[in-house]
Amino acid sequence: MGGLIRLAIYFLQVSQVWFSAIRSAKWPRAEAIVTAEPTRFTAFARWTVEVPYTYRVQGELYTGLHQEPSLGGVSSAFLQRFAKGRHFVVRVKPGEPEVSVVRVSDQAHGIGKVLGQ
Repeated sequence: MGGLIRLAIYFLQVSQVWFSAIRSAKWPRAEAIVTAEPTRFTAFARWTVEVPYTYRVQGELYTGLHQEPSLGGVSSAFLQRFAKGRHFVVRVKPGEPEVSVVRVSDQAHGIGKVLGQ
């Protein structure tokens, strides 16, 4: 039973990440930098990896925290991609630059291509 609850919570968390990605598809992009190594933890029967980051909008510095759902493990490729000091792309909500979203599809092409550099 505990495994079934963990799986249901995992799918709920994945759904939230997915809806955030869809909602932010047309938001402007910004370059972000990972500020600390990803942290893995369990809470409420779910596994999560947190990636803290900073980004700038019109010269102003903001912070963000990406939470990646996991079923108990995370790939070494993910940990390497989001290691401290690495650059990646976030979407920033228009009119609310303190709100940002990490979209997996934005990371596939490399930061320069996505940001138009």
